[in-house]
Amino acid sequence: MNKILFSIILILGLVISSIFLTPISFISSIFLKNNNDLKIEYSYLDGNILSGTVLDLYVNNQALGDYSYDTAFSTSNIKIKFFSTDDQDISGNIIKSFDTLDPSIFTISDLIVEETISFDLIQNVNLKFNITELKVNNFLCESINGSIFITANSIKDELYGDLSCRDGDKIITNLKNNKNKSLGSIQYHDLSIKVSISTKALPDRRLQLLSDEVSFTIDL
Repeated sequence: MNKILFSIILILGLVISSIFLTPISFISSIFLKNNNDLKIEYSYLDGNILSGTVLDLYVNNQALGDYSYDTAFSTSNIKIKFFSTDDQDISGNIIKSFDTLDPSIFTISDLIVEETISFDLIQNVNLKFNITELKVNNFLCESINGSIFITANSIKDELYGDLSCRDGDKIITNLKNNKNKSLGSIQYHDLSIKVSISTKALPDRRLQLLSDEVSFTIDL
């Protein structure tokens, strides 16, 4: 009896370990074959369910870059920690609850995205997204708890705003300074960020004579 029990436990262990050690490229091919909502492409994928690397990741023809990931399991969910391995500064977690098998329902937590960009009128603009929790339903923004911070030498004060969902596929915020004065807005939609900053936030008063705000778009 003990031999039979031991054999069953051994077989079960081998089956479970084989699942965890299955190449992620094999699992990905099954998912992509049955996925009609997102167009996902990459040039290289290596690893297994527990950890791995993906290079030149594209979602709906938008380049997202290179990433590594580590996976942790609990009795209630699967948690995938990811971080960029190229010149971007992106990290966060994707949490998929076992309550539903629908792949379009998941949560993103502790997401940090930071980038420095320059434009003709504003140089070295640092944007930092700090998202504590973003709930996604049917691949649309259901709720979000997070903020954005903007600094630059050519901006008088740090600008910040609390993020909120709008119409499912948009994330928006109004930008304020440390005196709680509204000085711009941000809208995320279709993998691009549109930023509008009031010229009152800029030290060069000549710009206030030319326009009420400075706007630019960042394609992710």
